[in-house]
Amino acid sequence: MTRLYLIRHAEAEGNLYRRPQGQYDANITPLGRRQVAALAERFKHVPIDALWTSDLIRTQSTASAILKYHPELTMHTDKALREVDVGCWEDRTWGEIQEQYPEQHRLFTQDPARWHVPGSEDFAAVRERMETALLALAAAYPDQTVAVVSHAFAIRAVASHLMDRDFAEIPYGDNTAVTTLEAEGGELRLVDYADGSHLGSLSTFARQGLANDHRGKKADGLIRAMALPEEEALYIRCYRETWLASHGNLNGFVPQLYLSTAARRVREDPRCLVKLLYGGALAGIIELDPDRAKPAGAGWISLLWVEEDMRGRRFGSQLVGHAVSCFRRQGRTAIRLHVSQTNAPAIAFYQALGFRVLDTAQGVGGPQYLMEMDIRQKVWYLP
Repeated sequence: MTRLYLIRHAEAEGNLYRRPQGQYDANITPLGRRQVAALAERFKHVPIDALWTSDLIRTQSTASAILKYHPELTMHTDKALREVDVGCWEDRTWGEIQEQYPEQHRLFTQDPARWHVPGSEDFAAVRERMETALLALAAAYPDQTVAVVSHAFAIRAVASHLMDRDFAEIPYGDNTAVTTLEAEGGELRLVDYADGSHLGSLSTFARQGLANDHRGKKADGLIRAMALPEEEALYIRCYRETWLASHGNLNGFVPQLYLSTAARRVREDPRCLVKLLYGGALAGIIELDPDRAKPAGAGWISLLWVEEDMRGRRFGSQLVGHAVSCFRRQGRTAIRLHVSQTNAPAIAFYQALGFRVLDTAQGVGGPQYLMEMDIRQKVWYLP
């Protein structure tokens, strides 16, 4: 009998930014790195004979947990262990998908056998390739123990089949949750599903509780381009409130200068100034400057603002996700911004997303930190 520990990857960008990842090669987040460390401790004294993972960045980064206390192992990759290919949905927002594909979004979560969008992979194909790959591993490592790192939808597809239950009845496992299988005689048996007991306060699900509305649904915002000059007053209000929160005064605040610059950027690319809507109400805005840090290979966030009564529901993270998507498509390797040294909440927010302080500077409104987040798509290895 072969034992298979089927592990979901750590929190990745799509989980944080509320974007379907599918086979998009997303990095793991700072929280994901801490989850990987917790996973390593869980398997510290567990005998492991082989390590396999899908070939995507987020699973390889997670698989590095096993290597910390089992350095003799080799990390093997297999495309058959990948997440479902969600076709034209990849790197879009869940809010946009819910608006444009309401029925297909419902089917994806409730009845994926009937779900299909352009370029997507059939549900049956996902389950079949996963089970074929797992049985092949069992045959290659008879009477041994194999750690296998894969993805939520793919693991859920296998679990629902082995439980003989509808897909909708099987919850998603948390990031780095462990599903235990046994294989013998060419058959798989489910022993335990989605155990995340090693996570504690690092649970993605527990933290995403902050992102739920009063009905328990995920608070997925809808990104829309801002219209100038029609929304000039709104833009100035948001910029003014951000400035006051950062500096405590309006010294150096020149609204017409910022407005004219924003209008030029919008004419060149509407994605440079967008608003996030939730339930028809404004949740926040973000302004991107594609020129300011271009010589350094970086993109620049000029303005990030979230409506006060919308804070605490991850809308700021979703707006940063828009910046990552835009600048990564332009080949940028990082995102930079300035934040007032006195704005402790903003500094903590950016650090939680992966920004670090590069330098200090004297801005027109007071001393500032220059912060940067690396957005290169690369495997992270647990130290």
